[in-house]
Amino acid sequence: MRIVIDTNVFISAIFFGGMPLKVLQTVISKENEAYISPSIWDEYNDVIDRMTKKYPSRLKTQLINELFKTLRLIIPKTEISICRDPDDDKFIECAIEADCIYIVSGDNDLLSLGEVGGIRICTPSDFLTDISR
Repeated sequence: MRIVIDTNVFISAIFFGGMPLKVLQTVISKENEAYISPSIWDEYNDVIDRMTKKYPSRLKTQLINELFKTLRLIIPKTEISICRDPDDDKFIECAIEADCIYIVSGDNDLLSLGEVGGIRICTPSDFLTDISR
């Protein structure tokens, strides 16, 4: 299944674990394919740098390396303007371009949309429940 993982889920997984980590593990195990765009890649790396300064002992370097090997880079050709927070539009653009089924997020600006163009926007918990059916 093709998915896009919002930065807050990605960061929560690599620094704190829990449900976000379970989502990333489905990508590492190749149960799901995760797509990113250059702007998502940049945001991931910027936030990793900031969080590493705050929580250096929590960083799961091996997890990052494993995940970065499996992420699929795509260059969105479509620009949209749909989110309350325009910075979140990049996740929808990537998901549309990659023909994804899910955007997994903890961001209320994205979650409030529910679905866009057949792409379900849901929490890690809801995503894991959906794929276990």
